[in-house]
Amino acid sequence: MKLSEIGEFGLIDLLTRDLVYDRSRVIVGAGDDAAVLKPDGDRWLLFTTDMMVEGVHFSFDYCSAEQVGKKALAVNVSDIAAMGGRPGHAVVSVALRPDLAVEKLNELYLGLKEAAREYGINIVGGDTVHSPERLVINVALLGDVAAGRAVYRTGARPGDGVYVTGSLGAAAAGLYLYTHPDTACSTGAAAHCRGAHSEPVARLAAGQTLAGCGISAMDDISDGLASEMHEICGASGTGCRIRAVDVPVDDRVREVAAVAGLDPLHWALFGGEDFELVFTAAPAAGDTVREALLQIGVTVYRVGEITPAEEGLLLDAEDGIKPLLRGGYDHFNI
Repeated sequence: MKLSEIGEFGLIDLLTRDLVYDRSRVIVGAGDDAAVLKPDGDRWLLFTTDMMVEGVHFSFDYCSAEQVGKKALAVNVSDIAAMGGRPGHAVVSVALRPDLAVEKLNELYLGLKEAAREYGINIVGGDTVHSPERLVINVALLGDVAAGRAVYRTGARPGDGVYVTGSLGAAAAGLYLYTHPDTACSTGAAAHCRGAHSEPVARLAAGQTLAGCGISAMDDISDGLASEMHEICGASGTGCRIRAVDVPVDDRVREVAAVAGLDPLHWALFGGEDFELVFTAAPAAGDTVREALLQIGVTVYRVGEITPAEEGLLLDAEDGIKPLLRGGYDHFNI
């Protein structure tokens, strides 16, 4: 079915069915000029937004519309997780190219709804407009956090350890496999890496747990570990030293890199879209943090230390100590 056959209002009626996850927190959802929501006690409001553009952030050549919808919401949840908060309500706006089938758009919303159920989010509105060439999806997400418990990028101090949840580089390896489909690697490695790219999972429980452990700073790894360390150190007025040997890289990522003739450390530092958490904590808090995360099934790795600003951002690698370049994806460096 074509968009022209169903019309804007028919499309809205189709896509806005069954969007609300928790009706006790929604007075009026999609369908009026604005949503009306119930605040929840003495909590601080969090607000984030993220946009995905066809051909830049995703391609239907290798991702299903359902995967794109799930990812569009998950990347926003990752921002809330990095503040130690919980997501609550989202609005989703889409700019639609005229040749996009209604069935594909409905599939995209099925992915959005699936992610909303997984993370406990109400989708309470949005907008639909025409786009001449590419599908564009924008999600704006409200969340909250206990008053005084939000974790910022600004709190890192010299002597703090630098930690990451999970392993890094799988999403970049997955993108490589999608764009180089003739790459010969094991079925397990291919499934792991492709899934990391097309269906990322936000570390929501880990972020909330870490917020209760007194960590000093946190960010989600959307643009690569190196880029996020530049964000934290820039905001905190510090330097850092990252040890290459301690950066966690899954064996399946190493397998793909070996077949491709590439360095898996490069994917871990600069690949991005892993949506793990990088955080800093005082040395005395390290054991507490590890134990708390293990209780929810999350492994944490110490990858370096925060240093005074004058020492700069450094990478301690096999071939010596060198500057830790920012790297990562830059929308305007093209």
